[in-house]
Amino acid sequence: MAEKKISQLTAKSNPLETTDLLVISEDDGAGGYVTKYVTGAEINNFSVNTRTDNYTFVLTDAHKLVELNHTGNKTFSIPANSSVAFPIGTEIKLANYGTGELRVAALVGVTLLSDGGKTKITDQYGVAQLIKRATDEWYLFGNITT
Repeated sequence: MAEKKISQLTAKSNPLETTDLLVISEDDGAGGYVTKYVTGAEINNFSVNTRTDNYTFVLTDAHKLVELNHTGNKTFSIPANSSVAFPIGTEIKLANYGTGELRVAALVGVTLLSDGGKTKITDQYGVAQLIKRATDEWYLFGNITT
């Protein structure tokens, strides 16, 4: 692929489609590059998984919003990689839509990393995010408390 300046690119006249590819090039360290792609589906893919009870994350929750809509206290659990192999870098957004408390728990073998060991979203409409940083390690940050 020949190099082009952004000003030389033709604007897409239609909305991004799921089959469109966004090319990302990475320097291979030897004067060349490695090409990777992000699909239109990955960019446009926003959906909400609304839960009303305790819940353990599944692979289809990757890069989505998982919300709790309940008046009671409930727990969302992060499974071990041996059960659900989320790719490293996976992000899961969390929201507490209801008036109850949303607690995030790490199942056996999983380490949950957060500021001060905070694991709860107690406020209605509070939001947080999980990011998988290693095989069985996740960051939790956002509107969280102990």
